[in-house]
Amino acid sequence: MTIYLIQLEAIPDIDNPEKEKCVGAIVNCWVKSINMKLALNRAKNYLSNQGWEVINVEDQFITSRDMYIGEAEEDDELLECFDEAMRDGISAIFYTYSEEDEIENMD
Repeated sequence: MTIYLIQLEAIPDIDNPEKEKCVGAIVNCWVKSINMKLALNRAKNYLSNQGWEVINVEDQFITSRDMYIGEAEEDDELLECFDEAMRDGISAIFYTYSEEDEIENMD
């Protein structure tokens, strides 16, 4: 099966404890699936189960293990996520941001 990388923008649900620390997140989801549509649905369901509401699909594409083999320290974490998706069907990294981060980006 193929691994799809789907980048989503999400906001914490009202009962999500993360709501106290952040106003949103960019989430990279690696999903093992037979097609993009099913992968996207699985990623959205996963985020919902984690207490997040998807507000935008930023990007989506097929990925491969070779894309994450490199010398950068960041590559190790991404490779780990890819391997986890191969093993467990899904993996994600949440890059949260606060209200202050949004204000800084507006300047």
